[in-house]
Amino acid sequence: MELTRDWVTVRASIALTFAVALLSILAGLAQIGGVGVDGPLAPYVPDVVRQTVGFTGTITGFSMLGSGFALKNGYRVGWYSTAVLLPLTAVQGLMQASVLSFPLVALSVLSVPALVINRGRFDRSYSPSPTQLAAGAALVSAVAYGTIGSYALRDDFEGIETIVDAFYFTVVTASTVGYGDVHPGAGPESDIAQLFVLSSLVMNVAAFAVALGVLLTPAIEAQLSKALGKMTDKQIDLLDDHVLVLGYGDLTEPILEELTERGGVEYAVVTTDETAARRLADREIPVSTADPSDVEPLERVNISGARAVVVATEDDA
Repeated sequence: MELTRDWVTVRASIALTFAVALLSILAGLAQIGGVGVDGPLAPYVPDVVRQTVGFTGTITGFSMLGSGFALKNGYRVGWYSTAVLLPLTAVQGLMQASVLSFPLVALSVLSVPALVINRGRFDRSYSPSPTQLAAGAALVSAVAYGTIGSYALRDDFEGIETIVDAFYFTVVTASTVGYGDVHPGAGPESDIAQLFVLSSLVMNVAAFAVALGVLLTPAIEAQLSKALGKMTDKQIDLLDDHVLVLGYGDLTEPILEELTERGGVEYAVVTTDETAARRLADREIPVSTADPSDVEPLERVNISGARAVVVATEDDA
């Protein structure tokens, strides 16, 4: 195999991205909590900057987690977002000026070459469905309605003075937490503010519920496909230069063990045995429950892009 696929592999890029994300979150939390050990750059960075960067670094870390999952799914948008976030995590690590943040800087720099080398491997385009676009628009509109409306009526609220206060109140209201530190005033003069809060609560709760449903549905479908021993569209799209193992029987397990030991060899199994398919899916092995003697299932698992086909069945067909 080529060096780029044997050593600096796609999996290495994904693993490094997740590692940077976790380090960014941990370093940011340590900086916010004041438990970090000052590094040599600490005298040159004001404390307020270090605290602010610790907060933004935590947010960047969670954003990097999202990019990591996009990379894992082979999306090009994940590559672009990671390419933007990696320099940001490195700069934030330097500005935190903590001993705990230095590994974040080093790992961010180390991740860049692997990401660049494997750029062509992340070629899946992401086109949000109309439902996803509608859910996103509804969520943004509901939050904007609550933020702008509460800020415009701030004289009728206790605790709202800035637009940030209004945004905080909207998010807390939408989450139904209700801390009580910000609330509309009492009396007839605050009736409009109270009615506005009720409308904002209904709109935001509904928008958040729809958005969560749209986001969770694909994950639920993937788990159902796994339980039924079926490959997801994501797994199928990522199959390239792979080995197809047709059928499942006494000879199959030694074949799969051999392919696994070779490392870096992608493979998929096509079998009519639903029980075996579920067991293979539980082991994270791509499997399609179909008749391997039919043309359509083989085309679906990209037989034209396979490097080899192993027939592991006694069926002459």
